[in-house]
Amino acid sequence: MNQKVKVVARDDGAIISVNGIDIVITVKPSISVEEKPLFAPAPVKHILESIESALEEYREDIEIREETDKITVKLKGYLGREKFAAIASIIKGLCGEYISAGKESRFIILKEK
Repeated sequence: MNQKVKVVARDDGAIISVNGIDIVITVKPSISVEEKPLFAPAPVKHILESIESALEEYREDIEIREETDKITVKLKGYLGREKFAAIASIIKGLCGEYISAGKESRFIILKEK
């Protein structure tokens, strides 16, 4: 069998011709390429409640403190890699960051103004 195959690239896919029969392939993204945080930042007056709600499952393992311009989340002790990663992921989704400082290590979530 002698088959003739021709491929023509397009901006949105390709056309593949096999023995004179065209196969049109169109590529469309199935998910949004834009990365979004897990939790949208809350207005200032509700940010503490949003953080407490998001971290409810870990309430016994953490201490949440509200300060003038930020919310501080401190771990009460060693939680293990999986629990720490879960908490870090939630806080990252809240636009927070981890500050590594030995016994003073903490997560910080700045309040929006």
